[in-house]
Amino acid sequence: MATVTISLPKEFEGIKLRFPDVNWNEVLKRGILKKLENLKKFEQSKEQGEA
Repeated sequence: MATVTISLPKEFEGIKLRFPDVNWNEVLKRGILKKLENLKKFEQSKEQGEA
């Protein structure tokens, strides 16, 4: 699996501290994978002339 480093606004640090039980790495990973899935579906529909 690839490693990705991202920069987030300072406000995110406060959110992380307010919700320490949240696995933020997992939240971000799922968000990225969902976006990639949506892009793949979009490309497939575009190739089929539906977009």
